[in-house]
Amino acid sequence: MNGWQVLGIEPTSDESLIRRAYARLLKVHRPDSDPQGYQQLREAFDWAKNHAGAAEAEPYTQLQPVAELQDSAIDWPEEIAEPHDESSHTVPQSYAFSVMPLYSEQEIAELATALVEKSAQNFPALQRLHQRVSEEGNLLQQQQFHQDLAASLAEQPGLQDWLVEQVSERLGWQLESYNSGHLIPETLQRALDERVRATEAEKAWQKLMAEQRHAGGQSGLALKLLCSDRAAAPFWIRLVPGLLDKMSQQVNQLWSTFPDLIDRLNPAMLDFLRERPRALNWQGVFLLVFWGVVLKWALPQGGLLSPIGLAISGVVIYSLWLYDLMLSSLRRSWLMKLLLVLDSLFCSLLLLALFVGVLMLASSVAPPKGESIGGLLPVFIIAIELLVLWSVWSKAVPGLRRPGVAVARLLSSPWRLLKVLDFETIGFVLVSVYSMFCTVLLNKLLNQLLAFIAWLP
Repeated sequence: MNGWQVLGIEPTSDESLIRRAYARLLKVHRPDSDPQGYQQLREAFDWAKNHAGAAEAEPYTQLQPVAELQDSAIDWPEEIAEPHDESSHTVPQSYAFSVMPLYSEQEIAELATALVEKSAQNFPALQRLHQRVSEEGNLLQQQQFHQDLAASLAEQPGLQDWLVEQVSERLGWQLESYNSGHLIPETLQRALDERVRATEAEKAWQKLMAEQRHAGGQSGLALKLLCSDRAAAPFWIRLVPGLLDKMSQQVNQLWSTFPDLIDRLNPAMLDFLRERPRALNWQGVFLLVFWGVVLKWALPQGGLLSPIGLAISGVVIYSLWLYDLMLSSLRRSWLMKLLLVLDSLFCSLLLLALFVGVLMLASSVAPPKGESIGGLLPVFIIAIELLVLWSVWSKAVPGLRRPGVAVARLLSSPWRLLKVLDFETIGFVLVSVYSMFCTVLLNKLLNQLLAFIAWLP
């Protein structure tokens, strides 16, 4: 079967007719779905173009009947009439694919740049070049076109994921399929992914820079510090409630999305955050105000400056802030063990005294036995105390630390209540009611303690 038969046309010297036949059959024999049929079609197309001039010089004539040929005298050429030696026979050379591209490096680079900068306006140029390579190039040239375009796109700053998807869809790269490597090798796919990732990271950094210039409040201050060129972290950072938490939150968020951008932040600030410095936070400020108000109204006499007021204030400060500071500052193991033992004993006695005091207070105000539920009131109080102890007792910490954690959780319960209610208005209302309850209960317990001290000889 010769080239004319493959193309389905008569021998002709009209190259436009040959191209139309090739374009018509190319829709049937696509290189991605029928590579063998496409190769045969391509060879026929090249053969027909080469023989177009011969078809014009030697027009096709009807063959004579076999009998007429036998009766006529045939003047055979000498090279056919005289038999050759078998040893001199040479095998015809097979068709060789050209690997020379049908475009220049500058043309493919300019196309990739134009697609990245003004993609929608340059898709027709992409389609024209792709059609030209498909019609005039062989399989190797077509595959080289796809790879050259992918490599050039991977070198373009600002390459975005949606553009890669559009080009892949238009050129049949099938990057999302499991066999996508038949046109674009995995190395080029990784290069495209890395360039898209770099573009997204750069956009995120520019957004961060815009926020640190225009954002206000604590978020803007945290970003300004992280992006500054300070040689050391200023001391006043510790005195702004919640600022260190906000800075740590922004660093963690950036690390989870674009870890490569961490190196662009101020190294002095990052080192400062890694040290986990002690600083004011909104939880500490709120609890300081809460228990200050409660103690102000609960102390029976002398106020906060009285011995009992100073003692209770010291217990609150120690449990909420001082213990952790002491534990982190100790360097010798035996001192840490001693602190753990003393803290466990002190907090255990404190919890025992609190629960016994509440039980005695409930028993003193309960009605006599036989009247209403007076006899069951101590049982209810014990059940409530056990429930409260269970809610603040932690099994996630070592045994010696559990009493101290329970006391710290009791003292931080107002803040925990606000967090559970997501700092809604109802949460502040309940905390106000809770503060009045704590004031009354603490006042009763302190009066009972003073009466017990006065009773002692």
